Amino acid sequence: MAEPVILYGNPVAAVKAWLDARLGGVKAFADVPKTRPESFVILTPSGGSDLSPVHDRALMMVDSWGPTAAKAQDLAQLVRAHLGSLRNDRVRGVLIYTAKPLGGLVYVPDPDAALPRYRQNWEFVTRGEQIQ
Repeated sequence: MAEPVILYGNPVAAVKAWLDARLGGVKAFADVPKTRPESFVILTPSGGSDLSPVHDRALMMVDSWGPTAAKAQDLAQLVRAHLGSLRNDRVRGVLIYTAKPLGGLVYVPDPDAALPRYRQNWEFVTRGEQIQ
């Protein structure tokens, strides 16, 4: 007998929507935009694993950019605060049970653009939906 087919949805799109609604005009992107705003956030999937037949553990790098190191760090802290409040919410069709940081903020300035950037790693536990 075939196992159920489970679709997890797009956690990057869900986290982007969550942050875009809360960062006061600063936007999150899946890729660095061609025209860079003064401050922005980049979301990069970085792996994960199944926790059960219907639960997924999605890992994501979250980079916060700003015109100065202080402003980039302020943005990173704001992102951390808002992601930390993400509990049992359905965003863009993705049910996110928990969001938790894996370690702290790391200063990793962009060597190509010479711009300040802070990175943090996050784990999102999501629930998939049976489609078959």
